[in-house]
Amino acid sequence: MKVARMAKNRLTNAGKRYRAVASVMIRITHKGRVIECSSASEAIAMLKHFDEEDNAPVSGSNKYLSFSSAVQDIFGRAKNAWSRESFWKFVESLGESQIEVLRILVQKQRVSDQELRKALKLDNNKALAGVLSGISKQAAALNVPARAVYAVEDERREGELIKTYAVAIDFLGMAKEMNWTGE
Repeated sequence: MKVARMAKNRLTNAGKRYRAVASVMIRITHKGRVIECSSASEAIAMLKHFDEEDNAPVSGSNKYLSFSSAVQDIFGRAKNAWSRESFWKFVESLGESQIEVLRILVQKQRVSDQELRKALKLDNNKALAGVLSGISKQAAALNVPARAVYAVEDERREGELIKTYAVAIDFLGMAKEMNWTGE
């Protein structure tokens, strides 16, 4: 009975996790532009916009929205939260441990909680959560969601919780553009 209950919990939690991941991002690439949509309706709206843009008269008519204003209309804000200025303000507001976490994420792009704890010489995930919370708070101070910095995935293996952290694509892109290594 206990084994069945544990299996059900694993499946339920996995279902929640994968539903959340599946509904978070739909990536569309069009003429070298990459857009990440958080719902099917946003993706459909972007595809319609691309179709209109492709079929727009060449006469210079303003009948169709520019790409950036279409993104603003559909998403309510630009998807990439990082500008050069916001990136540097964010990085300069962080402490040593927070910089180290981001440096590792930028280098490896995906790491386990164990790897981060070892690199920071932390005993447990509670201490790591404090460091990550600082990163999230500094991002929020710049109106940037924590999801634009890193993502976390929880998984249970043999009853043990394993967390995996991944750097956000936009943050990674800006770090590379700025030649930021965290050192």
